[in-house]
Amino acid sequence: MEDQATPTPAEQSSGATQPETQGTTNGTDTKAVTNQTSSTETEYPAMTMEDVLAAENVPGGREVNRGDVLDGTVVFIGSEGIAVDVGAKIEGVIPFSQISDEPLTMEQAQAMFKPGDKIEAYVVRSDIPNGVIVLSKKRADQDKGWRILADLQAKDSPFTVDIVEKVRGGLVAQIEGIRAFLPASQVDTRRVNDLDPLVGHPLDVKLIELNRKRNRVIISHRAIMEAKKAQAREETMQHLVPGAEFEGEVVEITDFGVFVNLGGIDGLVHRSELTFGRFNHPRDVVKVGDKVNVQVIDVDPSRERINLSMKALSSDPWQSAVDKYAIGQRVKGKVTNLTNFGAFVEIEAGLEGLVHVSEMSWTKRVRHPNEMLKEGDEVEAVILRIDPKDRRISLGLRQTTEDPWAHLPDKYPPGTPVKGKVTGITEFGVFMEIEEGIEGLIHISELALERVNNPADLFKKGDEIEAMILNIDPVEQRASLSRRRALGGAPSGRGDYVSQGGGQRGDRGQPGGGGPQRGGQQGGGRRRREGFDYDYSYAAKDASSGKISTKLGDVYADLFAQFGLGGKTEENKEAEGTEGEK
Repeated sequence: MEDQATPTPAEQSSGATQPETQGTTNGTDTKAVTNQTSSTETEYPAMTMEDVLAAENVPGGREVNRGDVLDGTVVFIGSEGIAVDVGAKIEGVIPFSQISDEPLTMEQAQAMFKPGDKIEAYVVRSDIPNGVIVLSKKRADQDKGWRILADLQAKDSPFTVDIVEKVRGGLVAQIEGIRAFLPASQVDTRRVNDLDPLVGHPLDVKLIELNRKRNRVIISHRAIMEAKKAQAREETMQHLVPGAEFEGEVVEITDFGVFVNLGGIDGLVHRSELTFGRFNHPRDVVKVGDKVNVQVIDVDPSRERINLSMKALSSDPWQSAVDKYAIGQRVKGKVTNLTNFGAFVEIEAGLEGLVHVSEMSWTKRVRHPNEMLKEGDEVEAVILRIDPKDRRISLGLRQTTEDPWAHLPDKYPPGTPVKGKVTGITEFGVFMEIEEGIEGLIHISELALERVNNPADLFKKGDEIEAMILNIDPVEQRASLSRRRALGGAPSGRGDYVSQGGGQRGDRGQPGGGGPQRGGQQGGGRRRREGFDYDYSYAAKDASSGKISTKLGDVYADLFAQFGLGGKTEENKEAEGTEGEK
């Protein structure tokens, strides 16, 4: 074997080596290997798998995992969505359906965002080796909202929301992209039937339930109101004593009264304490939301019952009624109520008078006030009587017009012939119309030249007949006529029927001159209504003179009855009979 040649120092410095030849002992096989290394080549160390995987991430890249919420920058908006740089090796994409609750088009997305805008996104999917990162702005907003809601729940503090829509059972609000439900029972301390006015308006609420797993958010406005109400109740109760005055708000109206909020606590104004005036329902006096002044009547702290009064703070009109009004004075008022016996007229708030059916017309037989009036009519009447003790005022409608009976004696003196229609037939005679609304009685003895047993055999209602005036009593409003004298017959010797107490029909078709239906009084004839005990003055208004005329017969009858001079006793009658026999 031959020794290898040792390179010289010059060769070592140049980096060159001489060819090396190696042969076998037999000289048949030889192999020569020549290595030539250039001074410009770089030698690389061996790389592991970890080195290869680490090389996939560019310098400055970040780890992106599902569920992360990342801040990014809009790169461009394409047909697939919004490309966002989140700091990873590849860009993420926000599909148009993940921008907001409602899917957007590319044009709408381009109007909302532009390259360079900062955006927060939630990582829905992260597959960087395959070049996929799916993002969602909607989910990021929701995640942010849940964090805010969790903070509000921890602080138990109220906040303001905008009501976006009405749904079955309540309202819906949006809180940082999260739908929150406001039940109808949590809108107010009282039931609210109409929720539509709240839609589109801000409302202070409090979070009462938060469950992210079930995506359940319940808010309440009632909780805030109850907290304020409890605080106000404590302050109000300190001043609630009988006689105290408050300004409150009408919060509820019922058939029996009105509830007024005094500040954290409600009190009841019973319908009898609303006003001195007449009304059908409390809603005719006040309405919900009105500000009213009330006075405390009594308080029951244990049951939290407060009785209030509104009319206690206003003056009673009856205290000054006698000073303001006088008998014979004309007043104007409004018809507030109709009854079978008359009409109530409100002269001023809390002051009413009654117009009896008998005081509505001089000539017409009024059986019910609705024949002449209806509720709400404005009328003029004359005061006939004032009784402040019993709080009663008697009014008359007919006294505002001239009494047609006043001039009848001058217009129709005894012996005047008249024509008219039969208006009624009774067993004692026939009623005949002298003028419109004015009737006179033809007694059965004055109907014909011959004796008449039954007037119905000769006449019927509506027949036109001729008669002669015998007498007219304008005070008692009675007229007596004779058909027999108009036919040329001589006087019957009975005298005129008016002087005997007849001349006008009663309600039962009996002559107006006394009888059981008139209580045995003589000289009557005015129509009466049974079953009505309202006291009326005897004074009647004379519209032409402005004075009050008095029916002296009625006055005297009352005076005689008062002093025991109203009639002859049975003993006196027997004594007179004995004297006559003697």
